Amino acid sequence: MSEEKRGLGRGLDDLMAQNEIDLPFLASYGPAADIEEDISQAKTPPSEIFDAVLRHLSSLACKYTMHNDKEVRAIGLVGKIGKQGVNLSFKHKVRLPFVPSDLASPGLSRGKLSSDGCSASVTIQAWGIEARRIIARYIEHVEINLDE
Repeated sequence: MSEEKRGLGRGLDDLMAQNEIDLPFLASYGPAADIEEDISQAKTPPSEIFDAVLRHLSSLACKYTMHNDKEVRAIGLVGKIGKQGVNLSFKHKVRLPFVPSDLASPGLSRGKLSSDGCSASVTIQAWGIEARRIIARYIEHVEINLDE
């Protein structure tokens, strides 16, 4: 059977032409490298991130204490203003609700999870949904496991 009869033999040019026609909306997003660069350039000043952390803890009805206007403590969570962002450390008797990829989300850096999973640290460099989510998950986890 010849390739013409089977409909095979489309080349790369044909596939590229089809994708240009079928997926023109992708151009509006730009190349992936530019998106990553935009995220890394969207770093927020550490003092503003710290204020956002405090507001978020309040919105979660989480009681916290302040130390030297640059550190917050709340049920096993410590947040400190650093040069690169807000450094958070989490510690609890029960395994935390995180996996390493949670601590490497956009806006977060230097994430580390202990081998037993009961402690972790991460730096928030840009305030966003990922930073809010990680704090909320921790607070919810601790409140559920408060007796342990």
